[in-house]
Amino acid sequence: MIKKNYSKMNRLLISCLLFLFTLFLSHIHIPLVSSIGLIPDYFLALFTTLIATRFINMNIYIYFLIGLIIDLLAGELIGQYGLVFIIIYFTNFLLNKFFLFKSPIMLVSQHMLLISIGLIVLLISSLNYELSMNFNLFFMKWIVTCLICLLFHELIQYLSKKN
Repeated sequence: MIKKNYSKMNRLLISCLLFLFTLFLSHIHIPLVSSIGLIPDYFLALFTTLIATRFINMNIYIYFLIGLIIDLLAGELIGQYGLVFIIIYFTNFLLNKFFLFKSPIMLVSQHMLLISIGLIVLLISSLNYELSMNFNLFFMKWIVTCLICLLFHELIQYLSKKN
């Protein structure tokens, strides 16, 4: 019983540290992706990984509140990330009802599908409110965000096995 609570605290601490690291990454400019349209969506990559791996046990309301906090920190449209996280959470719930993701190829395809859905929802909401989104670099942003998501997945797997 105590071991289980200790594991939950470690996972929560790892998630908070990854959130702060993601916040730091989102405010610096990496030389290879200096164009605004190429900057990966770090928050989408992190929370897609957290939702898909079920790293910490959170419900849909908490993901919505985290999305609102991210909107405030990133200066985006209020509720945009909250909506994206709800849709990703619900899509992951449906996918896990019908499919069993065991092999690495299936896990990668699950992450790529969830990233695609998240980026499409972000694109559609950006169109409705006339926010700046570069259509020409959308595919490149998708590739870079998927790579960041897979890096987060490997990092979470490494950190969870270390505990």
